[in-house]
Amino acid sequence: MSETRLEKYRKYRESLNEVKANSKTDVAEEMRRANVVTEKFNTTSTLPLDEVIGQINEEDETVSRRIVTRKRIQIAIVVAIGVLLVAGIAVFAYFAFRG
Repeated sequence: MSETRLEKYRKYRESLNEVKANSKTDVAEEMRRANVVTEKFNTTSTLPLDEVIGQINEEDETVSRRIVTRKRIQIAIVVAIGVLLVAGIAVFAYFAFRG
């Protein structure tokens, strides 16, 4: 049914030995040499820290402006609804209790 832990790890160790044997071939060594980064192939460049921090700060400012604008719009809408509700109640009270 199910294999025991010892059998499982024995098979695992055997597969590792096969991988080690395959990695010692000429093809594997050639692939390793091709993947080595040398000065000639190293073309990465780094950005100045000030430039990166400046980009981050600009993004933060635009996001915060959007949030502030949304918050102001929401507050204005809530205030307008409140004023209209109070005015509606006042008009209703005037006509209802005019007597």
